[in-house]
Amino acid sequence: MITENKPLRIFYREAEKNDHSQIREFIELVDSEFYPPLSQRPGGIEERIENSLVKPDANFLMAEGISNSGFGSGADSGLGTETGKGTGIETFPQPDRPAGPDRIAGLISYEKQWEGENNAYISFVAVNPGFRNMGLASELINLLEEQMRSEGMERMYVCTWSTNRSALALYGKKGFSTARIIEDDRGPLVDTVYLVKDIS
Repeated sequence: MITENKPLRIFYREAEKNDHSQIREFIELVDSEFYPPLSQRPGGIEERIENSLVKPDANFLMAEGISNSGFGSGADSGLGTETGKGTGIETFPQPDRPAGPDRIAGLISYEKQWEGENNAYISFVAVNPGFRNMGLASELINLLEEQMRSEGMERMYVCTWSTNRSALALYGKKGFSTARIIEDDRGPLVDTVYLVKDIS
């Protein structure tokens, strides 16, 4: 639990194969918030995780949270990943101990070379309910954009549904624009919306 007397530190890292189980637990935690739930889509949660962890051009970028009370003075050594201004989040190096599923603060998955050369596709974005309203989703997108640009990607795509107002608002603020709409794709009056951003 996040409390005022236990400031939170967020660090970011790429997922590894041994993160599989905690990623699964995190996705199961937020599964019902997707429409339709990821567990009810072809391949389910397991295939989604495998596709991101096994494919050479795909992975998860993880945000993990640790309270200051869990560290000694050594936690401040080294360089952390800087966050955007105004997020109220400090970042530090990954601690020696594993974070565990209860401390995955946010997760974004991506695939490079998606439907053409130099396209990156965001296939999943979610923030742990206990870590929301801190700007984590925005920061994950920022960090991924920087990474994709450095690796030669020229465009980033993302997909959501038309009644997901909060996601559409976030992507709009991050500079995405509508690329394609598939009407009634997820049910009556629920469209699938693809958005794109030029990052070249």
